[in-house]
Amino acid sequence: MATLETLRTKAGVFISILIGLALLAFIVNADTLATARAIFSPRDEVGLIAGDKIGYEEFNALLTYNTNMYQLTYNLMTNQEAKMTEEVNENLRNSTWDELIRKHAFEKEYRKIGLSVSEAELYDLTLGSNVSPLIASYFGNMDKAMIANFVQNASGDTKIFWVNLEKQILNQQLISRYTQLEQKSRYVNSLDVESALEGEKQNIEFSYILKDYASVADSLISFKESDLKNYYDKHKEEYQENRSRDVEFVAFTVKPSANDYEKVMNKMEQLQKQMDTISASSFPLFVRSNSDVPFDKIYRKKGELPANLDTVVFKKSAGDVLPYYQEGDMYSLSGIVEFKTLPDSVKAQHILFDQKDFGKIDSIYNLLKEGANFDEFAKQYSTDGSAAGGGDLGWFTFDKMVRPFSDSCFYNPVGSVMKVITQFGIHIVKITGAKEFNEKVLLATVKKNVLPTRETYQNYHAQATKIAAQSNGDIKKFRAICAEEGVLPYNEYNIGLENKNVGQFQNVSALIRWMYEAEEGDVSGLIEIDNKKTYIVAALTNVKNTGIQPYKKVRHSILPKVIEEKKAEYLIKLINDAKGANLDETASKLGLTAISVTPAVNFNTSFIPTLRLPEYKLLGAVTSTPVNQLPEPLAGESGVYMFTVTNKSENAQAQTVEAIRTRLESGYYSAFTVLYENAKIVDNRNNFY
Repeated sequence: MATLETLRTKAGVFISILIGLALLAFIVNADTLATARAIFSPRDEVGLIAGDKIGYEEFNALLTYNTNMYQLTYNLMTNQEAKMTEEVNENLRNSTWDELIRKHAFEKEYRKIGLSVSEAELYDLTLGSNVSPLIASYFGNMDKAMIANFVQNASGDTKIFWVNLEKQILNQQLISRYTQLEQKSRYVNSLDVESALEGEKQNIEFSYILKDYASVADSLISFKESDLKNYYDKHKEEYQENRSRDVEFVAFTVKPSANDYEKVMNKMEQLQKQMDTISASSFPLFVRSNSDVPFDKIYRKKGELPANLDTVVFKKSAGDVLPYYQEGDMYSLSGIVEFKTLPDSVKAQHILFDQKDFGKIDSIYNLLKEGANFDEFAKQYSTDGSAAGGGDLGWFTFDKMVRPFSDSCFYNPVGSVMKVITQFGIHIVKITGAKEFNEKVLLATVKKNVLPTRETYQNYHAQATKIAAQSNGDIKKFRAICAEEGVLPYNEYNIGLENKNVGQFQNVSALIRWMYEAEEGDVSGLIEIDNKKTYIVAALTNVKNTGIQPYKKVRHSILPKVIEEKKAEYLIKLINDAKGANLDETASKLGLTAISVTPAVNFNTSFIPTLRLPEYKLLGAVTSTPVNQLPEPLAGESGVYMFTVTNKSENAQAQTVEAIRTRLESGYYSAFTVLYENAKIVDNRNNFY
């Protein structure tokens, strides 16, 4: 019991870890995850991992197990039933998917190289000398003897909990061991080191002139369709894409109307009149009968109330009713129940009883009320960490303890001995001190949410339905009716089948399913998302299939690149025609001023200080050009350059051989990332959830 209570105090940590089972977060970056390819597959196929088909039955069986584990653990930790919100369910689906990636992609590699965790090692990680951080997360500072006792006596739910914990520790250890193995096997050969060292040996000082591409009007440039096609043929690999969709859509998120606000305001006026007719002692019952938010018996001092109340409450009297006020989509009406002078901090002792001692509580309680030694009983009976100190909890503020405990300690006088029931069990509490007294007020507040009425929902629904109906599946009609209605569509690009969000809208699996079932140019019917709080009508503007995209799909992105190439040819001729004996003479003929680059650069420099873009072609050229020469113009990212190297000198700050070797080793591509990419993961979960 003592161990379980300690576990419950760690509930927040444990639950966050349980929901975040996806250890991939430590080894695969978000950009890599986002590029997972999605393709159509049979309706019972949730995805594809390392050539293995993940059927709905396999995925759902593991998801059911993880969901049951979450609910069981939440109950053990908090003594409450878990609330299975959509966010919790989504986290469980994600952790289940990540677990399958580990099983089908990573564990294959572990088996191939003979990587495993022995029973002796697992014992060492749980109860031995090399305890896993996960144990500390769950059991805190509890000594190993108590943890061992917990494991020995575990049965039923606690046994299942421990077995699952061992499974997590085993998985974490395998990943840790594989990471160590990979890091120790990294090797940078001497040629790599020598090349990197050579790049840092010399510092280069140079001057340049730049004719920006933007200085050339598009009207001066001519090109043929064949120029675009030739560019496409030479750069096809740049147009390799994963399967995705582009979409244009209108969204109507249901919000309360002016009439909805007016109805709640009228209700608040009625409630204020009713509250004015009753006594202060009846305010809490009035709140319980009329408020959307339960009555909260908590006393607050000046500075802890909303600003509009804080300035007036302490000038009023018990029984006064304050004017109602609005906070966003909620109206509040407060009545003053009473004022009390109460402490900000108290000191207390407590005894937390084990279930086997429940029969002794009443007799112990009576003895303590009569003045028996609290320290001795706490040392003998309390099951938490304060027992050794006689149950002393020290000084604490109201918010540091659970509510039933704080209510008892702060609203009773020093010396009081009480029985208190919390989610951790049954306590006997003695208040031993109080300080920092202030006048505090207890308010009873009726809160009313402003929610959309059925009429409001119907109005939004009708507006969205009108656009869907008049579009009649035609994208041109869709755009026309949107313009007529004054509704501006959203445009979102490169939406994968695995995406959970589209723009600002979350949990849009219904929209994404439609996008992957529709043809390019189709317009949807009414799509409801976010528990029918948002209505969407969408037009599918572009379909991209995995592979090199056809010319007609990418022509729009080729056009500016061809224009830039033509501008580069134009500017190279312009600069060559004006070329003088040196850089300054050439700059003068072009109406430019040469720019000197300081501080000096070398081949390993990542950015030229005077430029807004990383001009790698220019950097490579200056490091290989002799001093005082005037080479041919160079086409870069921003425009066309001409430059002169003015000086080359030894770099006194060049890194040592060992520093360069360490830097190169740290830049290795993660083996886990390679395993992930080689698994060619296809995520079709949006077809099912």
